[in-house]
Amino acid sequence: MNAAGTAGGLLRGAAMRTHGIVVLAALLAGCATLEHALPPTASPPPEEAARTEAPGTALCAGHPLVEAWEDRLREPALREVTEESLARGARYLPRMRAILERHGVPAALAVLPVVESGFDPHARGRHGELGLWQLRRPTARRFGLVVGARRDDRLLPERATEAAALYLRYLGRRYGDWALAIAAYNAGERRVDRALARHPTATFWDLAARGELPRGSVDFVPHVIAVARVAQPTGC
Repeated sequence: MNAAGTAGGLLRGAAMRTHGIVVLAALLAGCATLEHALPPTASPPPEEAARTEAPGTALCAGHPLVEAWEDRLREPALREVTEESLARGARYLPRMRAILERHGVPAALAVLPVVESGFDPHARGRHGELGLWQLRRPTARRFGLVVGARRDDRLLPERATEAAALYLRYLGRRYGDWALAIAAYNAGERRVDRALARHPTATFWDLAARGELPRGSVDFVPHVIAVARVAQPTGC
């Protein structure tokens, strides 16, 4: 889907935004932790652990593409889908936020599965992605998960969240920018690296404007941020 709309749309839809926030916040209130606590996954490989640059761009900073997605989230069909996804994720979100924070990742990114999997722990992607976080086999194994014929940790919400948190932390430190980190999570590091090789100082928004990233990622990043802003307006 193509992002559309401007910041002016936010002002026109202020009353609807208030309603949407109340509905989504109610879904998140009183959530329980994961039923089956599992031990953390293995530490990241040495090359990941060695990176120390901290992301310098606020996750939830405003941008016209984000504001356009907030407008879209108020449309009845997409609002219903988003609310249903958050309702499915309500049982997981408190523990997921805690895991992300422990690894230095913004807790607001706990809503990333809304866009990735609709908070279906058994969701399967077209390229072998699996689980809430839609991790591919190589990425899952890289960050400590067991993926095999008899056992696939990607189906276990807590273990999958541990691996996703480690991966997001690595991407955040690698790029120093959470929007670029989310883009790399979606499109792969090589796609982002190639774009940055041509424009070394560019932000995600610069690369998006230049058409240097896949269309899906240009939509994915502001969609995730918009969900975070709407679902947790005071904590994003």
